[in-house]
Amino acid sequence: MLSRSNDHNHSFVYHISKEPLTEAALITSIGLEKRTSTDYYWDGRMRPNDLKTCIFQYTLKGYGEVRVGEKTFAVKPGEAFIVKVPSEHCYYLPEKSPEWEFIFITLKGDKAEECWDLLIKQFDLVVPVDANAPLIFLLQKIYQFALNEGIEDTFTSSAFAYEFIMGLYRFAKGLDSPQPGIPDDILMAIQFMTTRYQEPLSLESIAKHAGLSKYYFTNKFQKYMKTTPIQFLTKIRIQKAMELLSITNKTIQEIATETGYDNANYFSKVFKKMIGNSADSFRKDKKMPEFQHVIID
Repeated sequence: MLSRSNDHNHSFVYHISKEPLTEAALITSIGLEKRTSTDYYWDGRMRPNDLKTCIFQYTLKGYGEVRVGEKTFAVKPGEAFIVKVPSEHCYYLPEKSPEWEFIFITLKGDKAEECWDLLIKQFDLVVPVDANAPLIFLLQKIYQFALNEGIEDTFTSSAFAYEFIMGLYRFAKGLDSPQPGIPDDILMAIQFMTTRYQEPLSLESIAKHAGLSKYYFTNKFQKYMKTTPIQFLTKIRIQKAMELLSITNKTIQEIATETGYDNANYFSKVFKKMIGNSADSFRKDKKMPEFQHVIID
């Protein structure tokens, strides 16, 4: 399923096979690229091989431009652009910019299109996203997985696609974007939990990663995030569990293990307490529920 693109950048293109449980959201490509030539130019009306795809591209260094009609927007570090193909837009490296380094992901499927429609309506095409936002950590995590392990099947692709879509919805609702003034040690803890939720994390290990004592870390985290570290971690795990229940046929024990729970019974109790339904009841519908119901406030 995996193939490298034909340039020297670390980008991956995926050839999709249809599966009823996964076709609502799939990753079609992901990559980290650095462009220095003005030959880098994409026109959203002239991409016959990329029809019905949704693009999220986040600038790390330098800048590029995206143009829609008579409007031109610079996409600088800390900003992303979001577009759908086909549509009347183009993005490129302008002559005045020496380089454009970015990380990107493209998705396909009805759920992806619904999400992009909402985001474009809310933000227009250019979205400011803090480099320490959980959304960017999530994108980096997916990219690292593609780079190091490979996204070899549609179920893995769909699981990551849904995870990123949910990250976008959370970002749009302001549920997990870093607030101004959040200290670096708390942001480090958030990144640690976001990328390693499947491991048996303890409060002690999270506090140690942040470089703080357990007591001081707990108080500081709650002050800035309005929740405890363990509650924050539990939300991440249960959201991931909902994705796996919706788009895979994995057993409850397998899902529990993949979301950081050794004991399936304990996982089931936590799930029911947070969601209001058992894990088995949740997956009966065999399709991803509407995202406003998935988000755990």
